Amino acid sequence: MPPHSTEAARTDATAVTRRLREDIVGGVVAPGSKLKLVPLAERYQVGRGPLREAACRLAAEGLVVIEDQRGFRVAPISRTDLIDVTRTRQRIEALALRDALHHGDDVWEGDVIAALHVLERVSGQDASESKRALFRERHRAFHDTLCAPCPSAYLRQFRETLYAHSERYRCLAADRYRDDAARRDIPGEHEAIAQAAIARDADLVCRLLESHLERTLETLLDGYPELFGHADAAHR
Repeated sequence: MPPHSTEAARTDATAVTRRLREDIVGGVVAPGSKLKLVPLAERYQVGRGPLREAACRLAAEGLVVIEDQRGFRVAPISRTDLIDVTRTRQRIEALALRDALHHGDDVWEGDVIAALHVLERVSGQDASESKRALFRERHRAFHDTLCAPCPSAYLRQFRETLYAHSERYRCLAADRYRDDAARRDIPGEHEAIAQAAIARDADLVCRLLESHLERTLETLLDGYPELFGHADAAHR
């Protein structure tokens, strides 16, 4: 393959990886479903080669399962996995936040306030898919910005992967999450996290983050037993 063709294939693979990840996280491609390469290649307007590469990349992130001799399947969901994802994200994101608070400068403080401001202008309660997509984008950007000064590329990468997994669960239970948001001051939770970060209060910001993630976990577990299984006493 000529060099320019190789580079084009890599570019296609990167673009389709992003789109497929968004569709899996957003629930467009259902958990446990088989990835049918021909219709997906037509949908994304790419060849099957870049699509296979994208599926392999997402398998490395845990969003896709490689089946020997049978292709690819979207990773299934479970109560155990949701709890594991949340608990691990609480730990990893706290580590990244502590490092970010130590290394962040005044420009980063401004970025945090700006990310909070644009997030507050949209609501996860909106039934419009376009508005919900905008909320997801800005919500991710807010959490990304908080941890951006963390110098460890591994920590940032692990945090981003865990965020994608937890977001997939939230999107699958979007209606219940939206009902919970009406009773819960989620903008206030975000603002408290941002203010604690700017104040460089690492202990407080980590407690607030843990509580923020815990409340979402409880909403999903309690509200969607048909998705995530029935409650048991061992999930804490």
